[in-house]
Amino acid sequence: MKQDLFSNDDRQYLQMMQSNIERMATNSANCKTWMVAFVTALMALGSSSIAAARYWLLLGIIPILLFWYLDTFYLHLERAMRNRERDFLNKVAAGDDNGYRVALFNFKPMMVKKEDAKDGLVATNDRWFSESTAPFYCIAIIAVVILTFIVK
Repeated sequence: MKQDLFSNDDRQYLQMMQSNIERMATNSANCKTWMVAFVTALMALGSSSIAAARYWLLLGIIPILLFWYLDTFYLHLERAMRNRERDFLNKVAAGDDNGYRVALFNFKPMMVKKEDAKDGLVATNDRWFSESTAPFYCIAIIAVVILTFIVK
């Protein structure tokens, strides 16, 4: 009879980790949604005759940068939680009983520097210019700048 690799405790731990990872990914997506809504409202208000200042629309860059920071923060946490999960799986696969017992109750995000990324772990300190954030927020900033000079 084949021994099951994961116990019920392992499955519970992995399910909780996946729940945390999913929440961070949802928060990251919500940052993009809220940024678009907020900046669009600001642009609509700024394009109306209410705004008399010449470069008033450039204030739209501030919420873009704030949402960019929040988005990268959530991506950073998501990566760190994935690292914690991967570390747990590595300990289970290696049969490390001491490390396993400690890891089973550890939900703290595991930060990894680029030079320390190994055994399936990923770097968590390079999220600002990742392919999922930089193009989106850079295009938003460029659009605000262009709109500012068109409306001016």
